[in-house]
This record gives sequence, C-alpha cells and structure tokens, in this order.
Amino acid sequence: MRTASFLLILLLSALPFAAFGQRTTATIYGAVTDSSNATIAGAAVKAHNEQTGAEATAQTDSIGQFTLTFLPIGSYTITVTMKGFKTFTQSGLALSAGQQLQLPIQMALGSQTESVTVTAEAPIVQNASVSLTDRFSSLQLSELPQTRRDFTQLLPLENGVRSIGSGLFTVNGLAAGGISVTVDGVDASGDPETPSTSMFQGFNYINVVSEEAIQEVTVSKGVMSAEVARSFSGNINVITKGGTNQVHGSLFELFQNDALNARNAMLAPTAVKPPVRYNQFGGSVGGPIKHDRLFYFLTYEGYRQSNFTLENGEVPTADFKAQAIAAVPAYKAQLDLFPLPTNPLPGNNQVGQYFGAVSNTAADNHVVARADWRITDNDLLTLRYIHGRPNNLTPRFPPANPRQFNGKSEEGSFNFIHSSATWSSETRFGYNFSDTTRQEASYVTGTPAINIQGAFNTQAEHLELSGHSYSLEDVIAKNAGRHNIKFGLIYVGRAPGRFDDQVPELRYSNLNDFLANKPNRVTITFGTPGYHGRGWEMGGFFQDDFRVTPRLLLNLGVRYDYYSAFTEENGMLYNPDGVPGALARPVVFRPKDSIFNSDKNNIAPRVGFAYSLDNDSRTVIRSGFGVAYAPWNYREFAGFVFSDPNLPSSFTFSGSDITTYNLTYPTTNQSVSQLLKTQNVPVGYDVFDPNSPNPYSLQWTFDIQRQLTKTMVFQTGYTGNKGLKIGATHDLNGPDPATGIRPYPNDLESTYRTASDYSWYHAWQSSLRKRLSSNLTFNINYTWSKAMALQGGDFWTGDDFKIQDETNWRASRGPTKYDVTHQFVADFVYDFAPSRWIGVQGFWKKLIDGYQINGILTAQTGSVLDIEQSSNRPFSRPDYIGGDALSNGSDRFQYLNPAAFAMVPVGKASGWTLYPGSVGKNSLRGPGQWALNLGIGRNLRFGERYKLQIRADAFNALNHVNLGNPVTDLSKATFGRITGVGAARTVQLNARFTF
Repeated sequence: MRTASFLLILLLSALPFAAFGQRTTATIYGAVTDSSNATIAGAAVKAHNEQTGAEATAQTDSIGQFTLTFLPIGSYTITVTMKGFKTFTQSGLALSAGQQLQLPIQMALGSQTESVTVTAEAPIVQNASVSLTDRFSSLQLSELPQTRRDFTQLLPLENGVRSIGSGLFTVNGLAAGGISVTVDGVDASGDPETPSTSMFQGFNYINVVSEEAIQEVTVSKGVMSAEVARSFSGNINVITKGGTNQVHGSLFELFQNDALNARNAMLAPTAVKPPVRYNQFGGSVGGPIKHDRLFYFLTYEGYRQSNFTLENGEVPTADFKAQAIAAVPAYKAQLDLFPLPTNPLPGNNQVGQYFGAVSNTAADNHVVARADWRITDNDLLTLRYIHGRPNNLTPRFPPANPRQFNGKSEEGSFNFIHSSATWSSETRFGYNFSDTTRQEASYVTGTPAINIQGAFNTQAEHLELSGHSYSLEDVIAKNAGRHNIKFGLIYVGRAPGRFDDQVPELRYSNLNDFLANKPNRVTITFGTPGYHGRGWEMGGFFQDDFRVTPRLLLNLGVRYDYYSAFTEENGMLYNPDGVPGALARPVVFRPKDSIFNSDKNNIAPRVGFAYSLDNDSRTVIRSGFGVAYAPWNYREFAGFVFSDPNLPSSFTFSGSDITTYNLTYPTTNQSVSQLLKTQNVPVGYDVFDPNSPNPYSLQWTFDIQRQLTKTMVFQTGYTGNKGLKIGATHDLNGPDPATGIRPYPNDLESTYRTASDYSWYHAWQSSLRKRLSSNLTFNINYTWSKAMALQGGDFWTGDDFKIQDETNWRASRGPTKYDVTHQFVADFVYDFAPSRWIGVQGFWKKLIDGYQINGILTAQTGSVLDIEQSSNRPFSRPDYIGGDALSNGSDRFQYLNPAAFAMVPVGKASGWTLYPGSVGKNSLRGPGQWALNLGIGRNLRFGERYKLQIRADAFNALNHVNLGNPVTDLSKATFGRITGVGAARTVQLNARFTF
C-alpha cells in the first residue's frame, strides 16, 4: 500500500494538474455588449491587480462572453478594448476567495483612444453560483469586538454556524466532525485527528493563524461546488495577507485587567474579583522585494496570561472527609484534592458546594511568513509558513487537579498559478504538523481516581497527541464557449499518533457504598501505547459552470473520493472481525492493514442553478442539491491500538466480577496486570463494524436574493439536509439490570461502533447586509431551525451520545444537543464623522472626526437539556411523573422542578437502572440568552499612510445576567439548580498602529 501511495505521488507530481480542495481565488464570467445590447465578439479583456500589478487576459467569444479564472483576491481594474468602441475601464472591483460573479459590461461607440471609466465594487448579489459562501472582510476582522483577537468568534455571526467549543463548529446542523479547516486552501486543522480551528481541546488562543495575517475568511456551506473536497458539512477557509508594491504593516497591543470588569453575579458583594492579567502584542510588515515581481509579508503575535477564573462544583464536607479516610486511609490522596465547601447544601452534611477562583496561566509565540513571486506575467508562486508554541494551565474540578497543556504547531504551503487566455491551472502543496501534551496534576501520584455518582469525582491522565498531514492539489480550467470546465485530483496523507495513560477509576453508587468501599464499576485502563497511524485519501472532480443564457447559470458537478483504511506502522492495531470475532476465543481479528473495508462507492453529484429575474441581476433565485462524503474520524481507532492482543487498552468490571477479584480501592493497573497472569479473567474487546461505509450528507437549498440599494442586499430561503451512515456507539454485552449477569459471562462489557446514526435539519434563514457606504456597514441574520438525530448526529467520538435502550432505538430520536430554535445576530461598524454635517475643515475636522462605534448583538432561545440519572446504564434518564417540569417559584436559580421526576430503581448487582426512564432525550430547554458587545474607538491619522487606533471593547456591555443551564443529573442534590451564569461585562483595551 505504501509503495502504491508513493508511486501515486510521483505520478501526480509529473502531471500538469493534480488536485484542488478549497478555492482561494475568484472567477469572473463577463458579457460584453453595445448600447443596443448586441454582443461584441473578439474584445480584449484585461484584469489588473491594483496592489501587485499582476494581470490576467481573456477575449470575448462569438457570443460576447469571457471568463477569467484563478484571480488572486484583491482589488482589480477591468479594461476592455475593441476597435470602433471607446475603451471601457472599471476600477475598484474587489474580489474574494471562491467568488464567482457575472459582470455585465456595456461599451459605447467611438475611438479606442477615448475611454469610459466607472468605479464600482463587485456585485453584492451572488449571481453565478448556487453555493452559499459567507465572507468576513478585513474590515470586520479588524473592527468587530473579539475577545483576544480570535476571529473564530465571528463565525457564528452567519446563519447556520454554531460553535460547540474546542474549535469545533456545526454547520447547518451537520456533524462537527465533518467540517474542514484550511489556510490558503490547504489543511490547517490544529488537531491531527479531528478537523478543528484550535489545537486539541482549544487550549490555545491564536486559532488557525494570527488575525494580523488574515486578509479574509470564507465559510462554504449548503450545496458546495464539486471542487470542494473532504467537507461533509462546510469549509472554513482563511486567506492570508501578502505583500504589495507599497510597504505596509502594523503594531498592536491588547490589555485586559480585572479592574476594568464588572463583578460576576455569583460572587458575594464583598468578595474580591478574580485577578485578570492578560497582554497580547505583535505586529506585521510587508512590501516589495522587487516592484511588481517579488513580495514579502511577516507577522508576529504573542500573549501572556496570569488569570484566575471562577470554578464551582460539589465537594465533600470536612466531617465526611474524616469519616471516609478513617474507613479507607487510601482515600486520603484523592480527597485532599477537594477544598472545603463554601456553600452548604440544605439538609446535607456529607456534600457541599464550592465556589472560588483558581489559577489559569497561558502563553504563545506565533509567527507567519509569506512570499509571493510573479515568475512571469502568467505564473505566480506563493510560499507560506506558520509557527506556534502555545501552553496553558487550565483549571479543572477539583481545583487542585488542573490540566497542563503544551503544544507545537508547524504549517507550510506553496501555491503555483499558471494563467493564459484559454486555460489556467493551480497547483498547491501543504504540510501541517501539530503536537499536544496534556496532563492532570494528580497523575504523577498514580493513585486511582474515584467517582461517587451524584456527588463528586476525580480523574488523572497523561495524553500525547501528535501527527501531521500533507496534501498535493491542483485544478485545470478550460473555457469552451458558454462552458467553464474545471477538473482535477487530490491526494492527502494523514498520520496521527497518540500515547495515553490513565489511572484506574472506581465508581460507587452512593456515598454509603463509598464508605464501605463497595464499587459498582471498576475501569482499568492500561492505556494506548505510543503509535503512529497512517491513512491516505484520493479524490477527483469534474465541474461545468454552464451559462445557458446571460441570466441563467447551471452549476453541474460530480466528485469522487476514496478514503483508505486506517493502519499503524508498528502493527499494534487490533479490530475484531465483527461481534462474532470479538466473542470468539481466541479473538478473531481483522488484517492489520484492513481493519475495515474501505468504501469505494463515494460518488457525489452536485447540481444547481442561479437565475437572474432581471437583466441587471438585482434579483436572483438559486437552488441546488448535493452529496458530500467524509472520512472516518481517526480518533475512532485510538482505542484499538494495544501492544499485546491479549491485553486490550481498557477493562470494565461490574457485578460479581468486582467481588470475585476483590477489586476495591486502591486497585491499581499493576495489581490487575498481575491478576491477569495468575487467573482466567474475562476480557472485553471493542468493535468497529468492518463494513461501515463513509458518512455522507444530502443537502438541498432554495433561496432568493434581492439587491435593495447599491450597497444593501436581502436574502431569504430554505436550507435542509440529512446526514447518513454516521458513527454511533452501542453497548456490547451489557448485564441484565436485575441480576448483573452478562449475556456472555466470559466476556466483559465493551462497545460496538457502527454507522447506524442519522440526522436531519430544516431551517429558514434570512439576512440583510449593507456594504460599507456613508461610513456604515452592517449584517443582520436570523435563523429558525430544527436539528434532530437518532443519537448525537456526529461522528466525532469526543461528542458521543449513546442510546439509553438498545431494544428501542426509536425512543432516542430527538433534538441534537446543539439544536437552537431561534437565533438572531447583528453586527455593525460606524465611523462617526460630524464634520460632514456642520461643514468644518482643517483643525476642527480632525478634532471631531475619527470616532468609531462597532458592535455585535446576539440573542437565542435556550439550548436543550437532557435530564439524566447517574447509573452504569449509558445515558440513563429518570421517569417523568407529571406536573410542570419547570419551577415556577420565586428563586430564579431553581430552574427545574424536582417533583416532576422520579429516579428509576437501580439494580444492586449491575448498577444499571432496571428499565429505561420515560423522560425523552433533550426534551427540555434551558434559559434563553442575549448579549451586546460594543467597541468604541478613535482613529488618529498622520498624513495619508499612518493611522493610530485606540479602542475599548466591552463584552456583555450592558452587564446582562445570562443564566447558565441547570444541573440536569437527578442524582445530585443540586438537581434543577442553576449554579453558574454567563460572564459579566469584561473590557479590553486595544491600540493598533498601521502604515
């Protein structure tokens, strides 16, 4: 397999074209006519980049149409010449990544020495593509309020995009594991296993690339062009800045301090606010090395943090600690991790609640370098490099057990564009490396962790996640009359690796069992040995953008993707051959180079149209349908790597096994390892269904766009999709709830991973956008949506959601955990210039002008609540016994009514609930939320080229108290109570000098 992969790379390298992933350039479809609307054939067309001097040329065909492809983003001057007509010139045409636009040009009779010049921006209606592409301009990125200069906070401003934390996003309700993250079109995920805008679990603050190096950000969603690869739900593509013929750059400083912040609503009036010390700083410089030919751009950004954050949770009381340590002295190391309660729980002298500040430190040094070389008038080479070294001491509960993250990231790419009047091509290579180490403070002690259901718990783990990806990509485009044809191939190699070691965890049904040292579940984790995984992908596409008439354009495409099976270079990968293979003794494993059967049927058609209802394209109707496939998430296979086929990475003991093998605290990995050598202990193997096909989505859209003014456009329409063959985890060999006896007594409990989940999404999305004019720009977006799934609707295993009742899957159908019915978002930037109104100039104009106000308003209905009950049954839920599930009392922090629910009895022998609870999955909703973020600044100009901006950003500027979700575990004494609120008003000060 490796030989075949190597030969394939050599073959692709020898071809004039190889592959194409996410679009980084723009395309213009033009139609040239005279004053009577008759077409003009043979006209010469030239597009001149106003920043770099680069030019692209074309000629109109027999019906007066032309196409310019692979235009790097920027501002262009379009010039059209034809004998017998005045030269037409249009300047200031701003082009964005992935943009496809139809540009009507009308020429006037006269001499070529005469000219007609217009100044206009690109059309604000998307009139040449069915794909819904949202763009964040450099103005939005630099001016809208963002905590710590994190552009990913702006992504949820767009319809259908929701952040789920740790750098992951759902797009139109589809799996977060199905996005792709790219910089200049090549893979830029911070996690080698899961596509993410941040490094593993989001411990870094500079996501993807420094904001100072970003030219624009595009989000592709819905029915995407066949060019877009490896995107099940959507693509987030960042375009970096390059040098120009003029030297330009910046210096900046960002500052946060608790003295600027409001008091958190959960803090007592006399309590001291947690200290905040945060500085972020850096700068950039770019310009020409050789005018019109060779350019550079460099960026540095760093931050230093020394903060305290608020944490809360259940902790044992001093009396209970003493009682437990007296009963089992070995408990002391774990119980010492817990502070004493700050707030007692009524009627409970064993557990209280802690609320206090804990340390959170972080730092990073981030560098971006880019060079652009116009080798000839037709050839452009771009080289880019990104370097980061983030670290973060992250609070955990209990506070004495924080996590230390240390990371490394390196990414590089080259991009080569060749253009001519009749055909063009783009070739791209990218390499992306990331490395993360994560460890809890208590790991070094090696003492087993404890988990008292409905009370408190601990955890300790050492994890190393490291890997890289590389890709070779290209596309070729050919104009053929009214057809603009593109086709290409893609090759991607992925190589993630892990090392994972965890201490044992002993789970207890209640506090009394804990005192008696009677666990109901013991999980022994021998860990994942350090491994180096391998996988490769290859795909191809054909796309025809067919201009049927000047007003109707069809997007016709098809792509095919093949994703290889995951392998491990040292032969430590073991997947049983289905459930029968896992239950056989000896276990029957799949071949190590084929742990599952690769899906070869991934053909994905994508069709759509854009139709202008009028000649000037002020009103456009678009509709389309598309299929998209995704590779399996490589985190799926981490648990299938172990050094000894007879020793799986983890053992889960329950029922009589605990008594038989005397598994009480402090059971250790070493003691169980010795037990395995001396006794015939049951073993359980997880299974990944070897016949699982690749997940895929069906997507469809219908919308209408209407240009209201020269700078304002309204859009509204329906978006729907269905996700199929999504990974789902099922319990294998679970015990009888009453007797605790497993169906196969000689095997332990384990899991079975299959492609049995599915999701669906329906939404009506509307937006009103105003491009910058009269010193004002704004965007208003509203979404009504419904996202449903059988389980979680995601094939990222870190977001797993098991079925409560394996005999009745349908009972688990319901909203996904990220479903929000109504969401409203608005952003604006306004430059205050009163001198225009009162007519002053000179000193007074400089004094009163230059102020700016910008902001973001968000409002949404509550997120779903899944009412649960602690037990060994996965995702067990209690019974609903009647009455109002929401509390109507005067205490606004008591959100749920405990009297509406009843605990399902738990089998003593199994620790499972005796039957599935009647409460539906995600059947309730938490409090709604809204917030207004404001920025107020002053722009001071020194001559034409120099500007100093001083600004204050206030997040939750009105200090509105957004209630958090309540405790949803009925087993806890705090059930139904809101124990946390959203952040109070926080302020950051910014200074940025640009030239």
